[in-house]
Amino acid sequence: MARPWPPLPRSGLDLAGRNACRWLEALALLHVVGGLALPFVVLYGNALDVWLPAPGDATASARFWVAAFGPTLASWGLLAWFLVRRGLREGRRWACDALIYAVLTWLPLDLALCLNFGFTPGLVADLVAALAMLPPLLWLRPRLTAH
Repeated sequence: MARPWPPLPRSGLDLAGRNACRWLEALALLHVVGGLALPFVVLYGNALDVWLPAPGDATASARFWVAAFGPTLASWGLLAWFLVRRGLREGRRWACDALIYAVLTWLPLDLALCLNFGFTPGLVADLVAALAMLPPLLWLRPRLTAH
């Protein structure tokens, strides 16, 4: 049976580098799963009701926008998975730079939004995600080729 995706490229990374890539791939796939689950959690669950207006409220459109963010999160995770799988594993520094810049673009704005709206779980999730991604990326970067 053929795989739905190509095999992993052979890279010049050592075992620690390959393990860092595995970790980053797992985080990217976690973004995909979490992003796909978010609309269901927001629309059909009550875990986030403390921060969201009640259904039928005049401001209930906030619930829609939070749910709509899920597919965006999932697509970001898929893009990150591709960059790790086809960029970092091939030893390409540009892929690492793209992921570092993406995190550094997203993190300050998302933290500011969470602070402004008092969304504590978002603050925690942002910091955990950034601390899970940035150190391995910064560790891998000098081990990758410039092209």
